[in-house]
Amino acid sequence: MIVNGREYPLWTEFVERKEQFIGGVLEDFGDPMDRRIFPDRFPMRTTITDITLKPNGTDSAFFEVVGADWGCGFDAEVGGVSAGEKGWITFTGYMGHKWRIKAAY
Repeated sequence: MIVNGREYPLWTEFVERKEQFIGGVLEDFGDPMDRRIFPDRFPMRTTITDITLKPNGTDSAFFEVVGADWGCGFDAEVGGVSAGEKGWITFTGYMGHKWRIKAAY
């Protein structure tokens, strides 16, 4: 996909394969501040309903996994994929935000 004149091959792959994730699990661990303020709230889970890549300003893109109750995402310039548990894909974003997804099948 080309967003704001740039290609985003990794994030495009998730959008193109979203059908295998819809109905799967989105789990949010928050960032360090979230976990300090609301220690009993994390991790939070919801069901994945969509995966998108949209313009973010005029020169970047926003990658988001949309859930039934809330979503997690980041600007494509600051987010990434990190090591995680088998069966999960783990993402890290701005300020240490950590979240992961699990396919529906």
